[in-house]
Amino acid sequence: MKKFYKTAEAGRVPSGYAVLLDGKPIKTPLKKLLLLPSMALAKAVAHEWECQECDIRPSIMPFTQLANTMIDKAGGDERSEMNVRILEYGGSDLVCYFADHPADLVKCYHLRWTPLLAWMREKYGIVFKTTSGIKHISQPQESIDKLEKLINGLATDEFTVVQAASAATGSVVIAFALLEAQLSIEEAWQAACVDDIFQMEKWGEDEDARKRLDAIRLELELINQFRNLVKE
Repeated sequence: MKKFYKTAEAGRVPSGYAVLLDGKPIKTPLKKLLLLPSMALAKAVAHEWECQECDIRPSIMPFTQLANTMIDKAGGDERSEMNVRILEYGGSDLVCYFADHPADLVKCYHLRWTPLLAWMREKYGIVFKTTSGIKHISQPQESIDKLEKLINGLATDEFTVVQAASAATGSVVIAFALLEAQLSIEEAWQAACVDDIFQMEKWGEDEDARKRLDAIRLELELINQFRNLVKE
């Protein structure tokens, strides 16, 4: 889409905060008012629109994308379907599949994941079964039921964080830990990328692996910034 406006700024509207293009509030892809819960988030989204040049490029507007998800999907008709998708991550959660060799890699997995699994058990009463290797294991139905209830009860901003972080890491456990600030960005990144980080430290950097790791870290940083902006 060609840029069609001259100015982009955050502003107050009757029910919250909005982004104004030449003084007019913008809408989501589903034509809903892009109504935001904080001025801080409105300013961040407005800055993305202000930085566009000749063409509007959604791929470099992460806060706008997350805000659209929060309004159109987390708070819309797609919510039920997306709840199911997140639950599927929990059914085959990354942090349930430990390496079985070598010993120093196994140690890294336990260092990163065992405390997270213990936290989910203590915080939410959700017990995940674990295994060594990649053969699929089914989680207890009681755990799936508790996780489903937890996901269904998320507020729209919380859901947006969990949905995006689950997709970025392959782990609902890591996503909830990030939401609750149980993990720093560095810790979440390390938990999501145990094997790749181990391989690079042992054998040296690979360009493609480094790009992939950097992309995951950046995505987690942006998701966490979104989480913080909502609360400011």
